[in-house]
Amino acid sequence: MDGARLSYYSIGNGPGLIILHGSAGYALTHQELALQLSPFYTVYLPSRRCRGLSDPYPESLDKDGPLVQQKDSDDLDPNSHMIRIGERSYQETYQPSFKSSLLEVEISDLESLVIGTGASYLIGVSTGALIILHSLLSAETRRWINQIQRIILFEPPLICSDVHPSLDFNGIGQYERDLAAKGEVSALVTAMYTVQLGPTWIPRRIMEVLAWIGFAIAGRSGKDPEGPNGEGLGKCTLKDMAHIIRYDFAVVEGMIQDSKNFEVLNNLGQNLMLLQGEKTMEYMKEAMSILRKSAPNTTHLDIPGVGHELLVNSDMRGQPQRAVPSIKEFFSSHAKD
Repeated sequence: MDGARLSYYSIGNGPGLIILHGSAGYALTHQELALQLSPFYTVYLPSRRCRGLSDPYPESLDKDGPLVQQKDSDDLDPNSHMIRIGERSYQETYQPSFKSSLLEVEISDLESLVIGTGASYLIGVSTGALIILHSLLSAETRRWINQIQRIILFEPPLICSDVHPSLDFNGIGQYERDLAAKGEVSALVTAMYTVQLGPTWIPRRIMEVLAWIGFAIAGRSGKDPEGPNGEGLGKCTLKDMAHIIRYDFAVVEGMIQDSKNFEVLNNLGQNLMLLQGEKTMEYMKEAMSILRKSAPNTTHLDIPGVGHELLVNSDMRGQPQRAVPSIKEFFSSHAKD
């Protein structure tokens, strides 16, 4: 929509398959999954904006400032910008205009990738699944939808206004305050606690030390292609992520809506798979339960013994090989229909 450059890797032969990563990822986060699927599909691994070698989000997104005035401001009306979720209300973190514009950018980028690659299949992971889900809710306006034959949504962090989640929504605003006042390490740790990523029993101070060590090891930004073998090409560091996760939080906040809106997914029937890991976080289980109840005619699959890390590389504790047979069977069964 703005002429931005989107980078991706491709590998394999056969029908096109796009794997759209989540908040803590970039293209190479799913490298092992792509390698295991490459004998059967041409797998495309894009990096969303600000990640890998893709361009940043358009400057117009921030023209009015992305943030709602924070709750520690004396000028804030306590009754303004409140989001009702279940029986509780939360202070909205991002401007409605920022969230709606951001979602349109993400959808436009996805459309460009689908049309540009000619892909027939989609896998959305976490926030990537939430972006695809947003597309499906307004499919009549998306000219590329009919090109896609089957879709897998893996654990989108969906929050519904009529169901109170086990996710503390106040953490999103705290992340922004920490990023502004305390810096990247503190903000990243707050984000990790908010989304329940990593062992929650570790004290915050130790988590900050571990994050600082991670920053130090990463050194320069992973976007620098220099190095003895060019191994930095297209990578994304913890320091990068500390800033980028804002956009994924805004996507999550922008997608809050009534659970009845997801009944439209039932029209996809067996062309949609709702995939989850048995040991995923509670709020992810809640999201998947809502989607499955809304769309009982779709394909549902749990992978036992694993959690939200299922589809990422093994160095991130992923076990993508556990999902490959089911993914292959689901997509190949369409070709037999």
